[in-house]
Amino acid sequence: MISPAEIVGLMRGVRFFRDAEPWGFILFARNVSTIEGTRRLVDDLRSCVARADAPVLIDQEGGRVARLRPPTWRKAP
Repeated sequence: MISPAEIVGLMRGVRFFRDAEPWGFILFARNVSTIEGTRRLVDDLRSCVARADAPVLIDQEGGRVARLRPPTWRKAP
């Protein structure tokens, strides 16, 4: 269940992205915990800016900085 305060926060976020019209988005580890959740987030972000082609990048540097970790994501080479 989502609280009224969380709904207000989400609405502010949507308005912010619509007003700012970012070229794309960068996701971090806290944004990519599950495949389905990540897919939903990407869809929601692109919907906020009304651009299905808005780039969504993940800060995945490899080595010590690895946002996409097994078992959910395949191991980076």
